[in-house]
Amino acid sequence: MIDPSAPLPLDGIVVLDATRMLPGAVLVRMLLDLGARVIKIEDPRAGDMMRWTPPLRGGLGVGFAVYFRGAESVALDLRHADGAAALRQLIRGADLLLESFRPGTLDAWGLGLADLRAAHPRLITCSIPGYADSDEVGHDLNFTAQSGLLGRVRAAQIPSVQLADVTAGTLACTAILAALFARARSGHGQQITQPLAQAPLHFLTWAWAEAESGGESMTQRLLGGDAASYRTYRCGDGRELAVGCLEPKFWVTFVNLVGLPELAADGLDLGPAGERAAARLAERLAAAPRAHWLDLIAGHNLPITPVHPLSDALLDPRVTAAAALERTPMADGGALAVPGPSLPSVSRTPQRPAPRLGEHTRAALLAAGAPEELIARLGA
Repeated sequence: MIDPSAPLPLDGIVVLDATRMLPGAVLVRMLLDLGARVIKIEDPRAGDMMRWTPPLRGGLGVGFAVYFRGAESVALDLRHADGAAALRQLIRGADLLLESFRPGTLDAWGLGLADLRAAHPRLITCSIPGYADSDEVGHDLNFTAQSGLLGRVRAAQIPSVQLADVTAGTLACTAILAALFARARSGHGQQITQPLAQAPLHFLTWAWAEAESGGESMTQRLLGGDAASYRTYRCGDGRELAVGCLEPKFWVTFVNLVGLPELAADGLDLGPAGERAAARLAERLAAAPRAHWLDLIAGHNLPITPVHPLSDALLDPRVTAAAALERTPMADGGALAVPGPSLPSVSRTPQRPAPRLGEHTRAALLAAGAPEELIARLGA
């Protein structure tokens, strides 16, 4: 953890966040943790859907509370002239503008990004659309399916974590940090676009190289569960072990410990011998509860771990220490323990709770120099 009194990398950077839902939320959380001031631009009718997505605590969605801790909220209807004028006023003092509308939407509202950057050459804009050049709709499931990632993980069920959304937010943050560095040298901002449909490709570079070469997909087979030494096994109590013994020395130690030394040569075999080894090991591990096997390998420093449900992961000191769990204040006066900050070595999690919808509209616009009559028309 960094010195709590030290300045953060993005201290003084002002971000206007006009995104919605998880991709933008992931990005915003990282920028907040790095010290940026984030002003969230929300539709005054309901705000970001994450505000109302269950479970709720004190009437606020826990996801919103976690991701937007420390942000400000300004309620503006950008479809109307006054809302657009208020955003232009805020942009005068901003470094970054984030948006996730379908391509062409902001242009239709008179807020085209090219025009905004022309008026404010130092402004960096970041778009997170579904597709780079199309207004087609989609969600995480669609993007991971189209990219090949969903088929790659070979899950029987739909993954319950948002792979495209979280990756897009993380990649966008990386691009923004690079753009800020470039602006410090050139004095000019730039336009960043991180389509959700392209985010899963970040996982697939090696796989695409294999497919393009026409060779066998060794990463999918070796790292996808075809090898006896790299898969999960169910123990006698129904709990699972993740066996990650890719290195022969680990596999040999493990099979000797469980009393199957004859499998020593078959851990990485991707043919019938490997399948027979996996079946033998599965039978052996099913004969005793998981705790027995964990006790057996204790002290041997093997890449073998329990497969945790989330509730158990929260109790594992190896996980919680690495995640640096912090207490997020909730609207009902309570708190939730969640991983944070985003980048532990260079960031801190803000201590202020997530904002109420439109909580900072008047103050932010006054500070930006907006005329009182405009603020009044907005009802702030």
